[in-house]
Amino acid sequence: MRFSFIAVLGLLLAPLAHAQEIKPGGVMIFGGTGQAGSYIAKMLAEKGETVSVFARATSDRKYLAGVKVDYLTGDALVAADVETAVIKAKPRVAINALGRPRDQWGFWAITQINITAAAKKAGVKELIYLSSVGVGDSAVAYTPEARERTKVVHAERLIAEENIKASGIPYVIIRIGGVNWFDKPATGKATLTEDRNVLGMIQYVDLAKLTVDCIGNPACANKTWASVDPTVKRPEPPAR
Repeated sequence: MRFSFIAVLGLLLAPLAHAQEIKPGGVMIFGGTGQAGSYIAKMLAEKGETVSVFARATSDRKYLAGVKVDYLTGDALVAADVETAVIKAKPRVAINALGRPRDQWGFWAITQINITAAAKKAGVKELIYLSSVGVGDSAVAYTPEARERTKVVHAERLIAEENIKASGIPYVIIRIGGVNWFDKPATGKATLTEDRNVLGMIQYVDLAKLTVDCIGNPACANKTWASVDPTVKRPEPPAR
């Protein structure tokens, strides 16, 4: 009787154990429940990629409803959480599309440092980082007033970018000038440029497409880009 019970229990638990396994060699997205990250996750899932999303337990997952992804729970500010998740997922590509909680200083630098360290341990083949126009040599795109207002955030972003470049892992850095309201349709007119003077808008879905197209793409590799769509203008704030 004891043997039969254990055998039955094993059969019941086997599907659960299998569901918790993640096929190695896929794409892992930090910030995958957010606006840019969720579009990236959807596009990759539609291509048949194995997609894993690292998110806090409290993250709202509504943008990924019905999308085939594996969730890994943790705090990107905690190195052990990130390392455990990356080693479990064993992705070939790690994308950082994180959004910072309000006034959480140090977030941009610490989270990327944690991601890079874990990626090196897990043998990740490519890092993609969504950064900001105004960082480093693209500060020329900002007015002096804007540079002063954003100097702390952009200093953090620069630490993150330099950390990636020093890692020895092939990378793509995509700097963003501004993003239009979520759920706006794609224009198909967005591009990447190495012109450091460019400061423009883009739709979230087009940003995701540019990001996905750069995965494993030698033309994108080991370069820092600015994303821009000349057809997208800065939106007026919604009426109160």
